[in-house]
Amino acid sequence: MGRPFLKAVFLFVSLLGTKMLSAQDSSTPAQIWPEVEAYYRVSEKIRFYGMISGTRSNSAYTDGTAGIYLDYFAIPWLRGKKYAELHDTTMGYYWWFRTGYSYSNSPPGDKKKVVNIFETETNNNFHLPEDIVLQTRNRLDWRWVNGDFQPIYRPRVKFVRNFKTAYLTFNAYIWSEYFFYLNDNSDDRLRLTIGSQIKVTKNLDLEIYYLYQFANQPGVQSLHAIGIQIDLYFKSKHYRQTLEPADKKP
Repeated sequence: MGRPFLKAVFLFVSLLGTKMLSAQDSSTPAQIWPEVEAYYRVSEKIRFYGMISGTRSNSAYTDGTAGIYLDYFAIPWLRGKKYAELHDTTMGYYWWFRTGYSYSNSPPGDKKKVVNIFETETNNNFHLPEDIVLQTRNRLDWRWVNGDFQPIYRPRVKFVRNFKTAYLTFNAYIWSEYFFYLNDNSDDRLRLTIGSQIKVTKNLDLEIYYLYQFANQPGVQSLHAIGIQIDLYFKSKHYRQTLEPADKKP
């Protein structure tokens, strides 16, 4: 399964990369999305998560976002089934929740756009044949844009598989997410993403992905984006002491 799956992933990435390069001469915007995420595992049930991200378009940053969140892991899978190859072991839980807050603002000189979001989401994992995991997420953004309440419902479906070689530990994934703008569905949009998360050091993963946004005329343009993400993982002293040497989680 591993080799054919990798070939399919690399072929898809090549095709998408060619599509993005050809888009440079068209009207479709192309962006780079840098991001840093940090996770602090307090206990078996609790994890804190913080992030800082930006959008780079036409050699300029167009906005930035910062957020802080709380994860609660409700129902684990069987204790014998472990997913410790990468730092993020959320695939080992059938059901978990996230809530938090993020703030976004446009750069000085641009049109004012202040976005405050209170986020709630629930996540489920379903284990399929060939070590593939289906992850479903139901996310509701309680969103205020310049003071106006504009909520968004964002369901997402993701397929992911972990890989481990003599030299590299990584995963490959593909997901699709739909944005339902509850006040005005003319802004609804669909995004498709393919990417990989690579274990770099004891506390650091590097994630790279390609995202395509489908157009929804007249208000939503198609979009190409490359995401470059650094993920940092830490554990509390108390949580480290509760782990067995062969069973360490982020």
